[in-house]
Amino acid sequence: MQAILGAGGAIGTELVKEFARTGQSVRLVSRNPKPIRGATETISADISDLDQTIRAVSGSSIVAPVGVDGR
Repeated sequence: MQAILGAGGAIGTELVKEFARTGQSVRLVSRNPKPIRGATETISADISDLDQTIRAVSGSSIVAPVGVDGR
């Protein structure tokens, strides 16, 4: 499972396509996630909240933080 944090933008969409093309399952994580073709699941989480982030990425072998400003 690959998790994409802040998955709502153009970079996240392209990552989903690439992961899906190689047969990998993809979890989208965002405050208001929108389905993207190729994604296995979507999870609503505020990534500025550590507990929500830990739950959202649990079980992922790769976590890609895109669209995350780090504040």
